[in-house]
Amino acid sequence: MAKRKTVMDELHEERARDAAFDARYQRDLTRLQLANQIARLREQAGLSQAALAARIGTRQAGVARMERSAYRGYTVGTLAKIAAATGATLDVRLIPARRPRRSAAR
Repeated sequence: MAKRKTVMDELHEERARDAAFDARYQRDLTRLQLANQIARLREQAGLSQAALAARIGTRQAGVARMERSAYRGYTVGTLAKIAAATGATLDVRLIPARRPRRSAAR
């Protein structure tokens, strides 16, 4: 019996086929992860959005925006302020893409 394709299987295939799709996927995933990290760090530090905003020199609405995956205005400076205010360390890196696997049977 053939294995049924899952949504994740289809997603991986589409990413492998379409470089533009993969770039959009990576960008959106990164934004979602960053927004979730900010919210999680703030909560672990026991801070409200308003308290974090006061520590980084912005308003509560600005923190709320940064905790949404659609936000695009992050700067390294702002992320550094968030890290300092929550007791975290900022680590910005560029990671080379994985090389495609070569087929064993050539």
